[in-house]
Amino acid sequence: MKGRKIGLSLPRRLIVEHLRLSMDVPTCSLVGTLDLAPLVAARARLATRPAWTAIFAKAQALAAQQVPELRRIFVKLPWPHFYEVPSSVAAVVVEREIDGEPALLYALIKSPETLLLLGISERIRQAKSAPLSDFKNLKLALMVARLPQPLRRLAVWMGRNIGRQAPNQFGTFGISTVVLDGIAFPNPRTHWTSFLIYGPIGPDGRMELNLTFDHRVLDGSHSVAAFQALQAALSGPILAELQALAPH
Repeated sequence: MKGRKIGLSLPRRLIVEHLRLSMDVPTCSLVGTLDLAPLVAARARLATRPAWTAIFAKAQALAAQQVPELRRIFVKLPWPHFYEVPSSVAAVVVEREIDGEPALLYALIKSPETLLLLGISERIRQAKSAPLSDFKNLKLALMVARLPQPLRRLAVWMGRNIGRQAPNQFGTFGISTVVLDGIAFPNPRTHWTSFLIYGPIGPDGRMELNLTFDHRVLDGSHSVAAFQALQAALSGPILAELQALAPH
């Protein structure tokens, strides 16, 4: 059957390279239910509400302060080893349009555990709407996507496998969302040490969260500790910050 050739667009090139990075990463997933009713109530009282992605990004970064394995990255240069950073870098998946085509990119937010929720939320909002040139990592990603395939592949692989560069180029953990009820991604492909996918919140304030992790860095006990630390962050400092924002 005669068809036509369609070249890879810039967004597809980026997706291909990210999937190549994840091909040799042995991942496992933990799915747990969170009771977010107190957070939902506190957030509902605010005139300006931080995005849920901002809430989970800060909570995961706070959890990483308690579970240092979440701040470790498996890298291969100059030899396979873990590279641990003192503070997390969140890679928040955002959808943009590039040359008329939807594209999945990620905005890097350094040390979200030290930032205010509204500040993180504004950063995410800007990543979705501001010029791509305003974001160093997004601008660099598009520059790499324009390289010929051999150079593009080498640049991505080296950036991910040099300890000092990996958190600056890719972050220490990824975060995304499923906005439709009944839709799930039980085994997402990822190269991050941990990758959070959170779903819709039910009428009772409960929500399922998928935590996928690099088994080279975290074992089952680490992932359970990470999930528990995330829960503690949500019900502790995150809830307290939302309550402090409410008018008195």
